[in-house]
Amino acid sequence: MPHNARPRILQFLQLAHCSYRVEGQQIITQNAVITLAEQHISIARQGKPLRTMPYQRLNLDRLLSLITAQAERKHLA
Repeated sequence: MPHNARPRILQFLQLAHCSYRVEGQQIITQNAVITLAEQHISIARQGKPLRTMPYQRLNLDRLLSLITAQAERKHLA
């Protein structure tokens, strides 16, 4: 399933003008590291617990809000 989700996530990040780089099975943004595993994705953010999302419940809007929320808070402060 990672092979189906990866292009969708990358396209969504491009549409949202979110800078990222890809290293193997990881998509690294300024505020998060998204790891594509066999059954789920993992989102690691500084100061936050590791969060996992099964592919069948993947919500790209929610994913984007998780990886951009911390940047928005820093920008407002």
